[in-house]
Order: sequence, then C-alpha cells, then structure tokens
Amino acid sequence: MTVRNSFHKEMANDFNPGLFLERISYANSLFKEGITRRELAILKPTWGCRDVKVRFHRNHSFEHVVAASAAWAGYARMSIKFQEAPYDDALSMNVSGEDPDLEVIWYDVEAIQARLGHEILEWLKGRINALRASTAAPILVVLVGLGIEQERELTEASKSLPGVRIAPVCDMLGSVRTSFDSRLAKISGARLSEEANLALAKHMACRWLPAILTPRIKAIVVDLDQTIYSGVLGEDGVSVTLTPAHASLQALLLKLKESGIFLAVVSKNEPADVDMLFAKRPDFPLRLEDFSANEIGWGSKSESISKACQKLRIDPSAVLFIDDNPGELAEVSGHLPGIELIHAGADVCRTARELEFYPGLWSWGVSSDDILRVADLGAEAARKRIRDRSSDQVEYLRELAPEVDLWMNPESLVSRLAELSQKTNQFNLSLRRLDELKVNEYVKDAGRFAVGIGLRDSLTDSGIIAAMFGRIDDDKVIVDEWVISCRALGRGLEGLMASSALDAAAGSRKTALFSYRLGPRNNPAREWLAKVSGCSMEAEGGLRINLPLLSGIANMPVRINIHGNERPEHS
Repeated sequence: MTVRNSFHKEMANDFNPGLFLERISYANSLFKEGITRRELAILKPTWGCRDVKVRFHRNHSFEHVVAASAAWAGYARMSIKFQEAPYDDALSMNVSGEDPDLEVIWYDVEAIQARLGHEILEWLKGRINALRASTAAPILVVLVGLGIEQERELTEASKSLPGVRIAPVCDMLGSVRTSFDSRLAKISGARLSEEANLALAKHMACRWLPAILTPRIKAIVVDLDQTIYSGVLGEDGVSVTLTPAHASLQALLLKLKESGIFLAVVSKNEPADVDMLFAKRPDFPLRLEDFSANEIGWGSKSESISKACQKLRIDPSAVLFIDDNPGELAEVSGHLPGIELIHAGADVCRTARELEFYPGLWSWGVSSDDILRVADLGAEAARKRIRDRSSDQVEYLRELAPEVDLWMNPESLVSRLAELSQKTNQFNLSLRRLDELKVNEYVKDAGRFAVGIGLRDSLTDSGIIAAMFGRIDDDKVIVDEWVISCRALGRGLEGLMASSALDAAAGSRKTALFSYRLGPRNNPAREWLAKVSGCSMEAEGGLRINLPLLSGIANMPVRINIHGNERPEHS
C-alpha cells in the first residue's frame, strides 16, 4: 500500500469545514475558462503550503511565469521560492550555496541556435551534464525555440541522466493560439506571448513540478449520478443523459486509465441498476470493465472508498475522489485524511479542466509498469481461485508457473527502482526513500549493487515489482534496502526473490546483514525478516542471517532468469 504524500496527509489531519469550502471556491475560480493574469493575482490559498526552493539557470526573463504560477502552485499546496539568477547566455551553471529542491534550466535557444546550428543539441547536452554533475537536486529543462524533433532527441538522450526531465514545451506551445509576441520581447526580454506565459505557469505548477516532487496519484474514484452523466439512476431508470461535456469527461477518465491510473466507482445505488445502466448505454466512453473496483451500495462514501482502496492495495492518500455533492466530499475528507477531492459542479467543462490539470495526475511518459499494474490487479481473483483449490504452496506455484527476472545494476531501471523505494510502505525494510541519484550510485559504484526484480506468471506480467540495494563488505553482504510492491505479495515468493538477488550479488559470501527501521506501515517486511531470522525485532538496527534465507527454496517450481544491464521487455 502506498502513501502518496505525507505532507498532504499531515495538512488534512484536522478537517476544517470552512477551509474545505474555501478550497472548492478557489478551484471554481482557478479553473474557470479564460482566467486572466489579474484574476490569478488575487487568488491566495488560505491553507498551508509546502515551501519549494527552485533555482533558475536562465538566458531570458521568467518573472511573468513566476508571478502567474503562484495561484496554481497554491492549489498544488506548494509555495515556490524562486532563486533568481543573472542572465547567462553561456549557462555557466552557478550552483553556489545549498542545493534547492529543484534546478531549472530556463533557456530560449534562438540566439545560440543561430550561432551553433545543428550542433546546438550537443552543446545543450553538455550543459545539462555539467549541471547534473554539480548538484544533487532533480533538474527540469524548459527550452523555448527547439523544434519538436530536437526536443524528442534531447528527451531520449536525457534518459541516461538520473533525475533530469525535459519539459514538453513544443506540445504545450501547440495548445495556445499565439506562442510569440515581438512587442513583449522588446519590453521584457522574453518573446513568449501572454497566453504562452500563462500556459507555461499552469503546466509548471500543476504538472511538471508535482510530477518531479511528489508521487503520482494512483487511482481516481468517481461517483455516478450527476458526475459522469446527467440524472439520477434510481429516479430516471437507465434514461440518464450523456451530455457532450459528460462524454468528454468520461473520455478524459478513460485516457487517464490508459496512462496507468486505476479507476473505481463509489456510488449510492443498487448494483443491478448500475449493471443495467452500462449494459444499455453503448454510447458511454467508459465501460463497467474499465473500473478496477466497484463499491455500489448505501453505506457511507468513506467506507466504500476504504473498501475500494483495499481491493486496489493503495492508501486513500493516493486517491482522487470526484463527486457532485459537497456533503459527500466533506464526509470523505473528514474520515480519510489526505485524500484528494474534486467537486463536480454544474459546469461539467470546468470539472474536466480541473481533472486535466489536477496536480499529481500527469506523468513523464507512461511506463510499462504503469500499464502492467492495472492488468495485474485484474488477475488477482484468478490467483486466489488457484490458491483455494491447491493443496499446498508447491501445487499452487506449479499451476501458476511463476518466473522471477533479476536485473543486475540496471541503468535503464533507475527511475523505476527509485519509485519503488520512495512509494512502497508495507514491504520496505529500511524506509530509506532513495531518489534517482542515490539509486544511480548503487548501480554504478563498484562496492555497491542494485537489483531490479520482475515477476510474471501464467496469468500476467507484473513488471518490476521489487528492488534490493546493498554493499559488499568482506565476508558479508549488507542489505541497505529491500522493497517489494504490495501487489506482488501473497504468492509466497518473498524469500525466493531475496535469496536469488543475494546469490547473484554476493558471490560466495555466506551471510547477509539486513538493516531495518520500525515504521508505521512496514510490519509485513519486518514480520518476514523476523520469520527468516528467527529473531525478535523490538528495536531498529540490523539482523545477520545465513544464506539461503529459507529452506526448500530449491524445490520451488519457479524459473529464475538473470539479466545484465539491459532494458526488460514486457509482453
């Protein structure tokens, strides 16, 4: 189970009805069509915001974007503290002082492109590499003036640099009517139009920064009546209305599902009525099978969402809930601190705009693991049926036919392994929360190792679901972090995966020292370690155990595949 953002959860621990209504009003104003700079300037969040320090390396003005971004950032519960740097056409990368939360390269390539021509990409790569070598903070690169093919080439090249993201500026500028304004260029030193500046501010605060600084929302839970269609099912039978705006909202939800986000329904209705509704409405973009969890009934919405979260194996703090009734939103917020909320008001188009730019939904590309996660959950019921009819673990595994893939020091998986370390809570022994830079150190340092572990069986490919990070110390292996995604638990393979990873990393060494911390949610990991070690775990520290970890591993009908540093291909 994943806790998305502890900061958000702490902020919501004490439910405040007045603050809740203020946030709804704020969102209604913020996401109205055609909001102006003047209107943005008067919007001030009344709730607490996390300070985010951003250092800019620039050759053109960013003040217009900074000013406009404050309102959007406030909605994302961030207060951005910009560190202004002097204009620097050479991008000399002055990084004196403390590392910020984020480095930003803010560069208009027009002048340098005229001088360097086709060599500009190599020059930019060199500058990005120089900054990467000088700071431990993540890096966002915002380049104005590159062609779309150049931007794609740079994006592909940056994948080898941990913690570097290239903003999709070409796509963003393609969404505005006028990108450049020569009049503004003479006044401010930046040639972007007012419309482009406002769009940049919105994308930066609602998409790019949250996608770098906070874990992604994992699931969207939606109400039905007056939310994804017009009408009330119990009163109108199946004759509810799908307006063009509701159709667009459903299509957006489907697009988010295809990006790897779970969809779930929580609705006060009769289950049979809901089944009939979707069966008789082929015009709905969403089908009932698009929802990974359905809680239809007359209990409280908070209880229903909790049940859906259990099915999805995620924490409510990783959920966005959409409902037309402010009272239901308030009830849910009061019982599930940290859950994200959207009020689906009368203006459905406004609701869609809020959903499209809701902080935490956008990601830096859809990974195979995002897609596999959704498919993997659908196979869990089938695994349970196999487990129920099997006489023992060996029979269960024989029918399931699992394969474990080990990726040794995989440079191509740095981002995924960091994600596992940062977002896994139940099976996480040390709770170290390694970012991409720290993971990269384990991958590349001679005295350390990183192992990415994939799992597949006869039903699905689960993708990369576990990671081990450690050091070689004379006669033993020190395991600094050992994490397994909660969706991979329950198959009885935790010991096998750990032993296989240690065999591959430890060579002839016979013992391993596992470090661990006592966290609020990592009981499953600590219970596993206590079982294999035979020791109690009353205090934080480390446990030395002999290898292999569990007896009988060799007899398990599981295929082990060991790979080098290449990118895994999932079916």
